[in-house]
Amino acid sequence: MKSKRLSIRFLILTLLVFAMIGTFVGSVISSVIVSKNNLEKNYLIENQFYAKKLADTTDSLFKNMLKTLTIEAQDKEYVITDSKAIQLELERLLESTTFFNSLLFVDQTGFILATTTKEPLKNKQLNTVGAKEALEKKVPLISKPYLGVTGNLILLVSAPVFDDNGVYKGFLAGTIQLHEDNSLKKVLGQHPIHQNDSYVYVVDPYGNIIYHPDKTRINDNAKDNKVVQEVLKGKNGNKEVVNTKGIPLLAGYASSDSKWGIISQTPKKSVIEPTIEMAKQVSLITIAFMIFVFILSLIIVKKIVTPIRKLAIYAKQITIDPTVTKPRIPDWYFELNGLKLAILVAVEFYEKKLTYAESESNLDPLTGYYNRRSLEQKLNTLDRYSIILFDIDHFKSVNDEFGHQVGDEVLKYLSRLVKKETRENDLCFRIGGEEFMIVLPDTDIEMSKTIAERIRKTIEDTISPTGKLITISIGIGHFPNTANNFTDLFSVVDKALYKAKQEGRNRVVTANVNCINE
Repeated sequence: MKSKRLSIRFLILTLLVFAMIGTFVGSVISSVIVSKNNLEKNYLIENQFYAKKLADTTDSLFKNMLKTLTIEAQDKEYVITDSKAIQLELERLLESTTFFNSLLFVDQTGFILATTTKEPLKNKQLNTVGAKEALEKKVPLISKPYLGVTGNLILLVSAPVFDDNGVYKGFLAGTIQLHEDNSLKKVLGQHPIHQNDSYVYVVDPYGNIIYHPDKTRINDNAKDNKVVQEVLKGKNGNKEVVNTKGIPLLAGYASSDSKWGIISQTPKKSVIEPTIEMAKQVSLITIAFMIFVFILSLIIVKKIVTPIRKLAIYAKQITIDPTVTKPRIPDWYFELNGLKLAILVAVEFYEKKLTYAESESNLDPLTGYYNRRSLEQKLNTLDRYSIILFDIDHFKSVNDEFGHQVGDEVLKYLSRLVKKETRENDLCFRIGGEEFMIVLPDTDIEMSKTIAERIRKTIEDTISPTGKLITISIGIGHFPNTANNFTDLFSVVDKALYKAKQEGRNRVVTANVNCINE
């Protein structure tokens, strides 16, 4: 039986194809693994950061509630216990604040003298858990959740009332109906990544759920949850967990000063879609260049094989015709070096493409700025820096009036203007939505303020894609002068940005170092 002959050209091309396919498959698999791991890590960090931010916001909310009630409790109407006057005062207070679902005044014996609820509770004795605790302790406090006289799950926020002689007259209280729309829900019910099924829930110091997007879960006890166990110990962090439905979750958690636990979590499956999308992009880019490399390789193989073929034909013919012309073998010919070069060129090319694809994953596709994923990596290279944190004033109204497409154009327009006003080594980040951050290496707070004011003024004086002027509010701070770690620095600068909003927007506010522990 005659054995099958294989040409060196076929063998080289086969080797080349296998090398290219192997490199391609390896590149795609490694990019998928790297992307998946990075996304999971980033979701854990983002959820922890968001939980901490909500914990701080929730503490601030309840401090304001207690402060409002404590100041109100000093009015004379409560001391003279005139129920009509108290009723009018309660109605006025309820209209002037969005903190509470209802207000009531209870005398020192536990009887309700006035209330804003529609139910006929006046002159009835209040024997709820929250009322008993308020009457007993006689201090400003927030009760644990309990079922009120109306049958609803309630948080009672109360402040004691004393006359000029220090005699206890009762307490003034505001209620938060946990199963209804309330101020707590407005703060906690706006998770920034709704499209990937992320959500937030809150537990009290006893592990009872006091806020959850699914109202049926409110008042369930979640002490068996590993994350809840950690947060009830006062710990902040993140970890992968499996919920009661068997769904793997990427959870971040933070404990508030009031001993409540805030848990922000994202289903682990949410990283699959962006990972697949990235694999598609890597594949499309790589395949196009693979075709080019293959055509180039065919030309090279031909140059490598043709001299060998001519020599083989010559060797065969020389046995028949000694006068046959000798083939010319080029001096440059080194077969193994040529083959190795072709393979190395292909491998080097695919590695560069993979590096490029990974680099692109750290950029925001809309603005071209760095995204949150690259923030830690960039900051680790800096010893001293300032940050400028800003967002667009009334940006929601832009989307509502002109649509999200124009809103995207406004974000791109803003990014271009800001980039022109920054220096070459300044780092621009899009933190999320309309919120941006600029990191200014080796820049003191005064220079940062000058740059921030220049940016604010430029935007204020330039017509946006909406045909109208827009403005931005800015907070600034410095590492390490304002705070000695980025988490605290970001927190106080975010408060400065919020203060700029409160003071009328379109302004720059410098972060106060004393606000770190507030």
